[in-house]
Amino acid sequence: MLTRTRLAVVSVLGVVVAAAAVAARPDDPKPRPPRSASPVVHPEGALGFVAADFAKVWDHKAFAAVREAPGSFELAWAVRSLIGFTPQEVAQLTIAWDAPDRPLVVVTTRKPHDAAAVVGGLPRDANSEVKTLAGGVLHAPGAEFPYARRLDDKTLVLATAKADPKALAARRHIDATEAAGGHDIFAMLTPELAAAFGLPADSPLAGFEHAVNLSVDLGPETATARLVAVYPPGVRGKAAALRAKLDDLAGWARAQGAKAAEQAGEASGTPTPLLDWLATTLKAVKVEGDANMVRAAVEVKPEELVGRVLAALPDAALAGRGSSANENNLKQVALAFHNYESAHGHFPGNSYDKDGKPLLSWRVHILPYIEQDALYKQFKLDEPWDSDHNKRLGDVLLKVYQVPGRPADGLNKTYYRAFVGPKDVKPEYRPVMVEGRDKGFKITDVTDGTSNTLLVVEAGEAVPWAKPDDLPYDGVSPLPRLGGPNGTFAVAYCDGSVRTLRRGKVDEKTLRALITVGGGEVVIRP
Repeated sequence: MLTRTRLAVVSVLGVVVAAAAVAARPDDPKPRPPRSASPVVHPEGALGFVAADFAKVWDHKAFAAVREAPGSFELAWAVRSLIGFTPQEVAQLTIAWDAPDRPLVVVTTRKPHDAAAVVGGLPRDANSEVKTLAGGVLHAPGAEFPYARRLDDKTLVLATAKADPKALAARRHIDATEAAGGHDIFAMLTPELAAAFGLPADSPLAGFEHAVNLSVDLGPETATARLVAVYPPGVRGKAAALRAKLDDLAGWARAQGAKAAEQAGEASGTPTPLLDWLATTLKAVKVEGDANMVRAAVEVKPEELVGRVLAALPDAALAGRGSSANENNLKQVALAFHNYESAHGHFPGNSYDKDGKPLLSWRVHILPYIEQDALYKQFKLDEPWDSDHNKRLGDVLLKVYQVPGRPADGLNKTYYRAFVGPKDVKPEYRPVMVEGRDKGFKITDVTDGTSNTLLVVEAGEAVPWAKPDDLPYDGVSPLPRLGGPNGTFAVAYCDGSVRTLRRGKVDEKTLRALITVGGGEVVIRP
């Protein structure tokens, strides 16, 4: 269910966007940039909406700093946990409102997707299952948008817990591409929705007729935002009122920027550059009044805006959460191993069929011990990880299997892998897992000492978490690369402890000794 805070943020964003720009004048001499091939899908009867050519906006060079930020993985995970897709997967995004607390989100993706798998991957209530309701509406209890309806193989409609699933199933959606006027971002606010949002009566936009329209068009270097509002005949002075309000806001931004500059030492981020930019931009808005119509327009440099927004954020806001979060995730994995061992008498292992063919990874078998029992019960344990049935389950994003700040090439992939020996591995070289052996070792089998034996490590290469693909170790072949570009890698020991090690600080002899469960080596744990 959407939290009140998040609803407020969504609502405020809708009002801000709607109060900033829209439909360009018919005689506008400037050519508009070409839109993407994805249509604007709009829920029929909505009181207002914001539609964005998300692919164009996200791919714009101005957002390179966001796409490449150390915390971009966290951003991708947050977006996916909310709407089911990462920013890189979205082509068109529309948010429509019947009321401030009942947004509908229409997501069109760049490539076809499996709606059931997407909804199944949303964070939801523990032990709940995704159900298909009447009309094909999917229900994921506890998700931020728990109701979803598939329109086609690229388009999914998401609704809040306050939505009526029967109405969602029956609601028509129309192609609003023409209404959006070919703009990269287009917003429409009706008087009914403005009243529901609580637009102040003394606002210079109050009392408009039909709708306030806003448009934003992105060029290579600049973006142009336009606003058009039409008022009933006889209404005058709205342009002057809007100009006065913009000047007041510019003065407020300038004053707040000065205060922030004085307090800059109290936080790592300072909003002063952003507030200064806002004050200058508000002053630059051109406002025109024509009979009962008000037009406003301004040009900005998106790259400058994004840079100032990032500068206003605290240093940690877009930084990967680093080793502490990585260690926390790996700690949960190690704890799951021990809980599994307590229940079954041995550690988990990869599973195999009667002919020795690999089926599912140990990461699947510990799902009940990382609060994913409902997901585990959906797996067919006698089928491989990539069977038609199991493949969609393995595509579910599990945050506990991720390395924060180190994105893999797929959010269903993980760097957490164990060492596995071949069937004929010599006893002194045996790691914690052996090929063809469904059952892992008992704790008592780890004769080198649980505090000196590796259980799971952060590998150099990510694999699908449901796939039984671990790091081969026979005691002779070269060791695989561990960790990422920062030179560190996290490890979990058989006693459940977790540490972050640095490559080059752990010699090969020590690492090989840590891999074996009963090699008899004397080792000082790094």
